[in-house]
Amino acid sequence: LLALAATTHAFPRKRHTSAAAIHRRKRRFVRGGAWGFGKGQDKETKEENATATTGEGMSQSQIDEALSVVPVFCLADPEGRPVLMTAPEDKDDATKKPLQAFFTDVNVAQAHAARIKELSGDDKLDLKLAVVELGRVLSAGEPEDRKVSLMADPRELHVARQLVLKGAGFRDKNSTGTSDKVVDFSSEASVKKECRAHCPDGVDLDQGVPLFTLKDLNATVQGDDIIQPWFLSFADLVRAYVNSTSATDEEAAASGLERLLMEGGVVVGTLDSVLAAARGGQTRRAFMIPPASSLAVMRQQQQAPAAAPKAAPSADDALAAMAADAGAGDGG
Repeated sequence: LLALAATTHAFPRKRHTSAAAIHRRKRRFVRGGAWGFGKGQDKETKEENATATTGEGMSQSQIDEALSVVPVFCLADPEGRPVLMTAPEDKDDATKKPLQAFFTDVNVAQAHAARIKELSGDDKLDLKLAVVELGRVLSAGEPEDRKVSLMADPRELHVARQLVLKGAGFRDKNSTGTSDKVVDFSSEASVKKECRAHCPDGVDLDQGVPLFTLKDLNATVQGDDIIQPWFLSFADLVRAYVNSTSATDEEAAASGLERLLMEGGVVVGTLDSVLAAARGGQTRRAFMIPPASSLAVMRQQQQAPAAAPKAAPSADDALAAMAADAGAGDGG
């Protein structure tokens, strides 16, 4: 079920990847302004929302900067070698490449580590988490000996599909309403099937990593640039909305959020669709907000005392060195 191998595929030269380093780049990226929901919007700002066309696309350096604040996680053995996974039905098929997965949420990565340990039957198997900037994974390409996949949080995918269907006028089969569009929102299979026919152009939730934003979001201003925040976690978007709304209490904030959901004020995209739109000037300059849970775990790992990592087996093994640099925090 599992193969361990040292990679020989070099990643671009890395910057230090830590919660503190990511937070510093995040602050540097948005300094000079503030962002909120429904505060201080003038007419001109309201007319420019997440779906507006700017006419000027993001440069590659701007995209690299936006992606540099997003950590992703891969599994590694104690020596820092990446974990390559093979499906049981493919283990004897030499034409099937093993999979190296990069997870957008640390909790999903830890769950996979625990599952692999369980399947291996080895209680002493000690898998670690290596942290990589999302931009480095996207720019590295795919090595010849494996498939590389960016794994979205399945909970966020389910929420994204539900939001797409609610925006298309669907209601839950157990709810009251007049819409003839009905689906069982508790069934992932039903939601997934219906969603395929109603996703916006260019948004593929079967293959992509979901992103969330609000259509009329007050964006951060950096110099003359208007920036559109996109959240990898819908719960983080909700918390940001509640914290930034002008509502005087949580009940009023919740009511405002429900109105946004009903009126299609929440925009669902994927990493691929948002970057393509930003490159083509079809949306405002994008800024990615990583899951708060991932940054919290990274901070905990850096604050906890850690043993010195073992030497990488090869000076050319960039991923192993990266795992060592990341502190090789316990992923189980």
